[in-house]
Amino acid sequence: MRYLTFILIVLSTDRASDRSALLAADRALADRTQSAGVRGFLPTLSDSAAFLYPGAPLLRGARDIRAFVTALPAESIGRVTWTPAFADVSSDGTLGYTYGWTRSSGGRGKYLACWRKNDGSWRLIAYARTTPVAVPDSFSPPARRGDPGPLVRGRADPTELRRADSAFAALSVAQGAKSAFLAYAAADAVSFGGGPQITEGRDAIGAAFDGFPSGAVLEWWPVGAEIAPSGDLGCTVGEARITSLHHFSKYLTVWQRQADGSWQFVADGGNVRPAP
Repeated sequence: MRYLTFILIVLSTDRASDRSALLAADRALADRTQSAGVRGFLPTLSDSAAFLYPGAPLLRGARDIRAFVTALPAESIGRVTWTPAFADVSSDGTLGYTYGWTRSSGGRGKYLACWRKNDGSWRLIAYARTTPVAVPDSFSPPARRGDPGPLVRGRADPTELRRADSAFAALSVAQGAKSAFLAYAAADAVSFGGGPQITEGRDAIGAAFDGFPSGAVLEWWPVGAEIAPSGDLGCTVGEARITSLHHFSKYLTVWQRQADGSWQFVADGGNVRPAP
């Protein structure tokens, strides 16, 4: 029993250290981007990264992302500052996610990033941010409440995440978005809406759909998935639409394996894309 307790303490300490290291990597990227603009941001992208820029198509691959962002006005990247609010990392320390707040021209937005560690360095594999909205200068975003729950290892198969995401989407079509999000959100999940706040907790995420237009159907489909070798944490990216509202979007969802082996999302964010 003492030996088991010692192992649990070591694992907890390692995870805390990994989370701190990822937060530091996120802050360092924010600093480099603010000082060097695109030249500071691009080197952190993995070759197969996904970039979810508001109003743009879903961009996949460092080459296409580079071509897109270098054509943007300088202020689109370099003048956006951000501050991470939370990070978590897989039990093997190789995949993690961060989210937090962006600030630009008097407005505040949110971002969600998924990371993979390669050769000891954290690289972005997916990054999404919202369009900033005007907020009072006195606005202070709340800190994340609580610590992340225990991780459950399993098979490192990204098709499991695609299947979970697709089942999530199918439930939205069959029973409505609110029912789907209540079924697939972890108890302490977070989700991004259009306002200045981050929605925290399964019940609050479900309640956000109370004003969803009657008859509107939110549907989506994953186009990419990444998973940690430990099989406990991963992310999907994809495209979504509400045809009746002529609304088209893209998303990044972070998934965590549950005690029964199923998957629930712990963070979900996205933004609009052009109509096809």
